[in-house]
Amino acid sequence: MIEVEIEMVRLDPDAKTPIVILREKEGKSRRILPIWIGLFEAIAIVTEIDQQTPIRPMTHDLLKSVIDNLGAEVISVLVSDLREDTFYAEINLRQSDGKVIKIDSRPSDAIALSLRAKAPIYVSEEVMAISGISQAIVDSTPEDHLKAILDNLKPEDFGDKV
Repeated sequence: MIEVEIEMVRLDPDAKTPIVILREKEGKSRRILPIWIGLFEAIAIVTEIDQQTPIRPMTHDLLKSVIDNLGAEVISVLVSDLREDTFYAEINLRQSDGKVIKIDSRPSDAIALSLRAKAPIYVSEEVMAISGISQAIVDSTPEDHLKAILDNLKPEDFGDKV
């Protein structure tokens, strides 16, 4: 597993779809992983990053509250798989008895919840190997060209290689 952090959330200019870009926290390559997400999930992620407090709890705030009130805690999330152009994730919870359970999730929901729980985000080695973009490519690419590459990435560019 590779620990990542949120590099940014941006809008795909062609598809008008939000993208969350994850970056390896450590290592010499510091690859990035773009994941297309829904608008509401992007808002949930950006709201938490910007430390904005909504008047009423958002869905991910509610989920965090339910988990807390049941005596469990979010210990991590994992972007675990890529199948047929779709990323999959797991939310890892520790119950009050110490048992760890995995909950199937969309990456966007897992990321939004991890921010609220202050839990680390991981990407599987296999997913990063297939879909990650190397820091060397990022560094060697002029900024405008890199922006054009990121702006033109499409979910189907990653194929069904897993």
